[in-house]
Amino acid sequence: MKRQDRAKQFMPFAALKGYEEALRQREDKPQQRIILGEDEAEKLDRKLRSLTVGSRVKIRHYRKRCYVVSEGTVNGIMYTVGQLKVEKEDIRYGDIVELEIL
Repeated sequence: MKRQDRAKQFMPFAALKGYEEALRQREDKPQQRIILGEDEAEKLDRKLRSLTVGSRVKIRHYRKRCYVVSEGTVNGIMYTVGQLKVEKEDIRYGDIVELEIL
């Protein structure tokens, strides 16, 4: 076996090609916040008001400079602060852009 071929077997293995580069790009570029239109904000508000503790939800919201999707059970609704507690995560109403009640 040639020396170069033998060295290749000890090189690090990347199961997902381009994954690390995609992560670096995402870290470098924060996503712009989405501003909902009047109709969209009204629909979202209606959904938020219909929620109860124990509801299963899927929420797209802004967290740490990008949008993420959280899914789980609503454990708490804090009207005075304007937050939902989904599983162990606190989500502010102002950060939510999509809400689906499952």
